Amino acid sequence: MNRRELMSLSLKGLLAWLVLSGLIWYFGEWLGKGLFPLLKAVIMTMSSDLSPSLKLVKPTGQLDYALELSAWLLRPIYLNAGQFIPPGTELKSSAHLLHALVPLVIELSILLVWPVQRRSQRYLLIAFGLLTAVLVIMATVPAQLLGKLEISFQDVAGTGQNPRPVPWFVDWMVFCEMGGRWLLAIVASWFCIQLQRGLLRN
Repeated sequence: MNRRELMSLSLKGLLAWLVLSGLIWYFGEWLGKGLFPLLKAVIMTMSSDLSPSLKLVKPTGQLDYALELSAWLLRPIYLNAGQFIPPGTELKSSAHLLHALVPLVIELSILLVWPVQRRSQRYLLIAFGLLTAVLVIMATVPAQLLGKLEISFQDVAGTGQNPRPVPWFVDWMVFCEMGGRWLLAIVASWFCIQLQRGLLRN
């Protein structure tokens, strides 16, 4: 690939990013609500002590929606030797919806401009991209919502003896927030390209 082709590919990628970002901003509410059942199922799998519900809210003065988790405790949550959270308590955390949908924009931006020889290859790339983007969102957003709750638990747990251990998804949330979400989307794009090449080799 020469310099001119690389520049053209970069400009196409930037254009795809801008168009997809606009579409996500416009249709984000619809997409977010469509993901609710999957996200709730993952949250319940990750933390069986919670009864979660999700909704979209628009904070005052902001243009984009926030994805809000409201979770009722089904069982007491141990914090430390002298403190626990009683069942029936409602806990809340939130995440920006557009931030949560970033993997979808990244993947489709790459797959829409990736050089192919036939339309069937492009269609297959897009289909794989949509599927893997949803999987990446399911792997990141529940951890982000639960991780924010757990950080508040740890702040209190650390004030007493025998504090509760830090769950694995807190480290995963930190990884995702430090750029792991972008990295996962890029890796998923590479996986889609390799899978498409394997299925349509000829």
